[in-house]
Amino acid sequence: MCKFPPHAFIQPYRVQAEDLDFLGHVNNKVYLHWMEQVAWQHSLAVGIDHALQKRLNRIMAVYEHHMHYLGGCYLDDELLIVTWLGEQIGCCKRERFYQILRARDKKLLFKARSVYVCIELDSHRPRPIPQEFTQPYLDKV
Repeated sequence: MCKFPPHAFIQPYRVQAEDLDFLGHVNNKVYLHWMEQVAWQHSLAVGIDHALQKRLNRIMAVYEHHMHYLGGCYLDDELLIVTWLGEQIGCCKRERFYQILRARDKKLLFKARSVYVCIELDSHRPRPIPQEFTQPYLDKV
């Protein structure tokens, strides 16, 4: 049984031909693309957009990914791509979790944990995560 918090963001997706590799299943690098896309859609859904990032001179950049491929995804599979925020790590880092489930039977096909670091847009140096990057997620709970 897959477990994620009730405030998780869920993006439905149907596997397309361009997602597949020569073996006929979703290519490993596509999962990373999906992670990036669902994280950005989650941010937009709570009001964190490029304008806010520019105004604050901050952005969350990937620090590390840990990915686990648990089952294959194939052409026309209906998926649920799920993400949610985890704990803040110190002043500048935050966890984000991902799961990909097959919609028809909720089988867990993929899971990942990422750590993002808050950086200044102009210098790329780590900076504390502003409240404007955390409070909107809490407000949606």
